[in-house]
Amino acid sequence: MTLLGTGLLVVADAALGIWLGSIVFFSFIGAPTTFDVLDDDAGQVVNAIFPKYYQFGLGLGVVAFGAAVVGNAMDAFDGIVVAALALVGVAFTGYARWVLIPKMEAAGDDAFAQYHKQSVVLNGLTMLAVAGGIVASHL
Repeated sequence: MTLLGTGLLVVADAALGIWLGSIVFFSFIGAPTTFDVLDDDAGQVVNAIFPKYYQFGLGLGVVAFGAAVVGNAMDAFDGIVVAALALVGVAFTGYARWVLIPKMEAAGDDAFAQYHKQSVVLNGLTMLAVAGGIVASHL
């Protein structure tokens, strides 16, 4: 593997690792703690975080995808699976950001619960795709 290929692998791994860490932190520490402390007002805080959270994930996913694609073209490391999994994560995150969140904001309480469940599932699937990308980069 060339130095460039190794460097791109490091960039892809770093982007995926930071993305995975942000998903885990927000899902299991940030959001639950916010709801524990602020009760009914927590929704406002979490809703204010969501756009930035999704933009952050999208940016990291695009970086990981680009590094995997260019690295695969420049060298023999198997970046296709990493790129595909990063793209899956980007698709789920983009859908949550631009389709699901507007629906949640416009929904009443009953529909909000349904959209929130979809958001949790998408977040979990994104987490699995990103973790899979990290694993695939080391096969």
